[in-house]
Amino acid sequence: MRAAVVEQDGATKRLAVREVSRPAPGDGEVLVRVRAAGANRADLSMNVGHFRGAGATLTAPVAGLEFAGEVAELGAGVAGVRIGDRVMAMGQGAFAEYARIDARLLIPVPPEFSWTDAATAPVAFMTMHDAIVTNGRLRAGESVLVQGVTSGVGLAAYQIAKARGARPVIGTSTSDDKLAILRSRGLDVGVNSRTEDVVERVRAATGGRGADLVIDMLGAPVINQNMHAAAVKGRIIDVGRMGGLRGEIDLDLHSLKRISFIGVTFRTRSVEEIQAIIRAMVDDIWPDVAAGRIRLPVDRVFALDAIDDAYAHMRANAHLGKIVITV
Repeated sequence: MRAAVVEQDGATKRLAVREVSRPAPGDGEVLVRVRAAGANRADLSMNVGHFRGAGATLTAPVAGLEFAGEVAELGAGVAGVRIGDRVMAMGQGAFAEYARIDARLLIPVPPEFSWTDAATAPVAFMTMHDAIVTNGRLRAGESVLVQGVTSGVGLAAYQIAKARGARPVIGTSTSDDKLAILRSRGLDVGVNSRTEDVVERVRAATGGRGADLVIDMLGAPVINQNMHAAAVKGRIIDVGRMGGLRGEIDLDLHSLKRISFIGVTFRTRSVEEIQAIIRAMVDDIWPDVAAGRIRLPVDRVFALDAIDDAYAHMRANAHLGKIVITV
């Protein structure tokens, strides 16, 4: 089968489309004929095995973290899944003609979804439902700040928060143009973090209280800014670290505001934990997703052979919406 394989030359990693062996499903696994795969910022590190808990053992170092397609083969002991089922999943080896995955991690594709639509959904919606609803414990009427709202997961975050009754929902970006588009799509307050004072804008939007819930994709540069922007007894969910992994923290401010600071990742979760996240997400927001009330826009679609162009487009940071690879 054809796949985008990570090749390493010294300290340099690159992707190359190669012929590799087609995997066979093991016990409890299925093989999916991939039709489309979503590109994510985590892909830029080319860290094969990023989601170790996803349970997909690779026969080659194939990149990609989410995919959509038809079930092609069933492993021993798989029940409730049929050949030809339209499915999507978060799992390893997405940039290939075939990917294998634990059957418990499959998500049915809504009838209204194209393959492109389906490829955008697993990572962003699973990540943000777990962050906002499960760990963030969002209640209707609470305020939310999304740091990095124009990222793929950020786009999912503000929509899920709105659907759950949050108000206001505030998002940061360094692009006025992107923020204007999101305000036209329901974001209550957009803040340019390069030219505006994020903390003051959040306080103004919340009547001086601060945000009840902060969803952070940026990490190190905004650790203390998040605490200043948060309400007393606010919750900060550390989802991503696009701006850096390490930074100083004002422990006195953390204590004075009695802030809950929670980190989330899929890298250390078991299959059972991920399965529980899928069930909670589908039970809660899937009617909104299937009806199009929550949906990630697609920025551009690239063929597998143009995977380098897709990565260059992502690195340029000019996109608003998901980048999709068709296989």
